[in-house]
Formats: sequence, C-alpha cells, structure tokens
Amino acid sequence: MPLSAPAPRADVPPRPWRRARLALCALAAALAVGCGGEDKTAAEQLRFNALGTEIEINIADAGGGDAAAAAQAAREEIEAIHEAWHPRYGSELAPLNERLAAGEGAEVSDGLVELLRKAREIERASGGRFNPAIGGLIELWGFSRHDGRLEAPPPREEVEAWLDRGPSLADLRIEGNRVSSGNDAVQLELGGVGKGYAAARAIEALRGAGVEAAVVNLGGDLATLGQPEAGGRPWRIGVRHPRDQAILATVQAQADEAVFTSGDYERAFKHEDRRYHHILDPTTGYPAMGSRSVTVVHEDPVLADAAATALFIAGPEAAFGVAEQLGIRRMLLIDRDGGAWQTAAMAERADFEQPMGRIHTE
Repeated sequence: MPLSAPAPRADVPPRPWRRARLALCALAAALAVGCGGEDKTAAEQLRFNALGTEIEINIADAGGGDAAAAAQAAREEIEAIHEAWHPRYGSELAPLNERLAAGEGAEVSDGLVELLRKAREIERASGGRFNPAIGGLIELWGFSRHDGRLEAPPPREEVEAWLDRGPSLADLRIEGNRVSSGNDAVQLELGGVGKGYAAARAIEALRGAGVEAAVVNLGGDLATLGQPEAGGRPWRIGVRHPRDQAILATVQAQADEAVFTSGDYERAFKHEDRRYHHILDPTTGYPAMGSRSVTVVHEDPVLADAAATALFIAGPEAAFGVAEQLGIRRMLLIDRDGGAWQTAAMAERADFEQPMGRIHTE
C-alpha cells in the first residue's frame, strides 16, 4: 500500500541514502539509445531532488493518457517515501528508531511492514551481508553526517562493541503493523533498499496511469516500464567506470527490469594513506574492500537494490554463490584491482566500452 504524500518539510535535510551509487548513467537522459542508436525524445520528463539525489522520470510513451499527470503521480510516490523513511528525520522511520532504541515498539504503515518483511528475507538469503539494521554502525562511522568531511575511522573498541550486540532484522518482531525488537541496538537505515522500493512504487503509479514506456532514474539506479519503442528492442544503459566518469559498459535491460549499482566512490575519506568508503560490512564493522562496484539487473527493483549491496560486500570470490542464493542471474562486479566478474546471463547483456585486463565469467 503506498504512503500518502505529505506536505514538504523545510527542516528535512537531503536524504543520506545514496550509498555511493551514481554508477549508472542512462544513455540519452535515461531513455533508449539502444534502439539502433537513435536518440528518443521523452513525451514527458520530470526532474526533482529526493532520497538524497536527483530523480528523473522519463515517459517515452504515455499510452494516450496525460503524461504530465502520470509523472506527477510517480513523483508523489517517491516524495512520500523520502518524507517518511529518513532514519533521523522521517515522519515514520525516525519515531520507530527512537522507540526501538528505548526497547519499545510502534505501529507503522503497511508499506513499511511490507518492505521490512522482504528485507528480512533478503538479509537471510545473503548471509547477513545485506542488513538494514546497521543504522548505529553508520552513525558510528559518521557517514550520515552533514557537517563536513570525515577524518578518521571510529575507535576499534566501539566497532567491536557494536558487533557484540549484532543488530539484525532477525531481531525484529512484526505483529500486524506493530514493529518491535528485543535488541535495542537495532536502528533501521533503508538506504540499501528504499530506492528500489521507491522505484517500484513510481513504476506502478505510471502503469496505473496508462503509461506504456518509461524510465525512472534515481541518481543512476533505474527501473523501466515497457519497451522504448515497438519491436521489443531493449533499453541500453551505461554503467559508469568506478574510477572516472567514463562509461565502463553498456547493459541491456528488457521491459520491466531494474538496473541498480553499488559502488565505493561517492562517500569516502583517507586516513593514514588508507581509503575508507561508506559501504560497511555488517559482519566486520568496516568497509567492504574486495569490490569497486556491482551492477545487478532484475525485474524486482527492491531485490536489485538490496542485492547490489550484498554482492558488493560479498566480494568477487563469494559473489557468485550469494547471487545464486538471492536468485540473481545478472551481475557485473568490478573488483579492487579493476577486473570484471560477471555471470553468464549478464555477459549476454553487457558490452564493455573500456579495455578490460581480466574478465571472469561463470
């Protein structure tokens, strides 16, 4: 059930959900170039800021309906999630986190219950690599701060203390719409899954308005509706190189598929010649260091979003096994040395635009 869209609040800062993932850039303003290389002009294009990034809603075929009204309906879905699910300022998630820290529970919306149940399943399937209960660890590292650059990692004993408490979505008790936990270290941070949910809600709003072809672009993570043009040709989406602004590869997405990326290059700092980024491994308490970026293609935007994080944390050696556990067939991982690891199904969809020294496919 979608959240209702509340009035905008001036006191809410930009959403810290971005997870360093501007790794996807859609070619031709997120519309299809990939239909013979011809640029397509959107029937309607709407840009706005939400979830800590720039959002683009591009409608290629409104299906005879009101494209502007359809785009606005999709925007309202995204903005409602932005307003409600900020971990510290959101109208729904912030009070819930306060109650959980106090050892209490709270009534939440159907939409949040739905997402928490699904996220708990994904956490279990990923072996705990995807864990939206790590809000306290993110605070400890300071990656949710808005007051400037980070300068040093937290003291090791504080990280170890957090690990000892081991907050997880498995600690949640969900009874109807009431959410509680016996572990007061559980602090929910939906940055690894909220954009996928927002994309799914926006696509459903567009579909409900009769739109036949569109792309929702959330800071480089995309969900598609329909085909870019008649004939069943795919959308073509550029995947950014994790160490510069160039396009590393072009990935094909079919109708009603999502393409999400997790990368290490947006929020990071150096301390004593070592680089620390903000994709934290819940099993170690420290940034996952085996990957530079992971791109996932899947028909479920929520799973694509969460899986990109889980597979990044898994690293190249474990990623294929974790992908199988999650039901992900299409994955492209760039490791810390710049090598590419891809599933066979992704190899059928991806064309590298840059020379690659090593490509491992299985």
